[in-house]
Amino acid sequence: MNKSFIIFISMFIVSSSNLCQKKNATAFWKSKPQMVITQSEAQKEIEEKLVRVQSFLNEQKLDGLLLTQVRNFYWITAGLANNQIVLNKDVGAASLLIMKDGKKYLLCTGSEAGRLMDESLGELGYELKNFNWYEANAEKDVRSDLIKEISKDGRIGSDINFPGTVLISDQFKKIRYSLLESEIKRYRWLGREVTEAIAEVCKTIKPGMDEFEIEALTSASLHTRGILPTVLLIAVDNRIFKYRHALPGGAKLDKYAMINVCAEKWGMPIAVTRFAHFGQLPEELKNKFEKTAKIFTQYELATVPGNTCADIFEQCKKWYEEAGFLDEWKKHHQGGAIGYNDREYVIYPGIKETVQDNQAFAWNPTITGAKVEDTFIAYKDHFEVITKSEGWPMITVEINGKTYEQPGVLIR
Repeated sequence: MNKSFIIFISMFIVSSSNLCQKKNATAFWKSKPQMVITQSEAQKEIEEKLVRVQSFLNEQKLDGLLLTQVRNFYWITAGLANNQIVLNKDVGAASLLIMKDGKKYLLCTGSEAGRLMDESLGELGYELKNFNWYEANAEKDVRSDLIKEISKDGRIGSDINFPGTVLISDQFKKIRYSLLESEIKRYRWLGREVTEAIAEVCKTIKPGMDEFEIEALTSASLHTRGILPTVLLIAVDNRIFKYRHALPGGAKLDKYAMINVCAEKWGMPIAVTRFAHFGQLPEELKNKFEKTAKIFTQYELATVPGNTCADIFEQCKKWYEEAGFLDEWKKHHQGGAIGYNDREYVIYPGIKETVQDNQAFAWNPTITGAKVEDTFIAYKDHFEVITKSEGWPMITVEINGKTYEQPGVLIR
């Protein structure tokens, strides 16, 4: 065979292989938008939030507010800026200082300064206060001096424990609860994408796969959409019945799989759980899902702005009893408010929280082996489920002459 022909064929094979790899890599990435609101919508949102901050400063008798938690950094910048470097930590690598006089400062090292000022905070009117990375340590933290210099020894609130400031994280998070229209717009997009990602996995998995492989598929399905998974509870068959918080343990799928995630973008997490079953659903399990779906619907109907969460908690006991599963509510927390934390709070006896208008919730009632979990927004006159996927099997629930659709089990 001609030597030059062999070389040509070899080059063709290598080129084709590289092209296929490139196409596969391109196909993996879904090219979803990095922002789904306009710049003017983001600016309006930020202005409204700064008004809330000023009211908070007045109420708490503060001269300024230091925000370092990742979720608050996202919140005050309408998702335009991110200070999270270590993905499993909520304390970011940069802080925002917002003063009562309206001035705004970014406090960070050179590692973050260029990116944050160039790509978002410069245009948002923040002034950079830069320090060297080695000047913030256990012996001496120069950030305290910067804050004192800016505030002229004023009273500064902070969402983390920080020298010379007042810890106000619990008080402050409440002003995040009522979502603005542009936040809801982002949240709707995110709810749809997260749910479709999980549905995609439920339609892809096969008997014989183990829980770690299903976990990897789930993580990839979210990451390829630019969404960060923060909770991945994956279980199959008997482990679903044995463990409420089933971290993947390696069991191989036979007939029944659960995928339970929290996943976020712009600091806003979505919570959703879906199930797939190979073959006909056993009658006992079908009954449990129908009862759980009704309990979830009762949660939705009770989540009305102005209603107290303590009352909702007391009602849930009756719902489980009516379903014929008296003590199941004791075996797992029932969920609660969501929005900028995987749960802003979960309900418990005597909780001092009231449902706000435009507030997001993710209830997760369970009856051993079955669970219904969706994320929705409570309005004054209705609720809006934002974790829906087209073509998913639904359970019809009837209450007081009205019907409601809840997610069922995908039969494969």
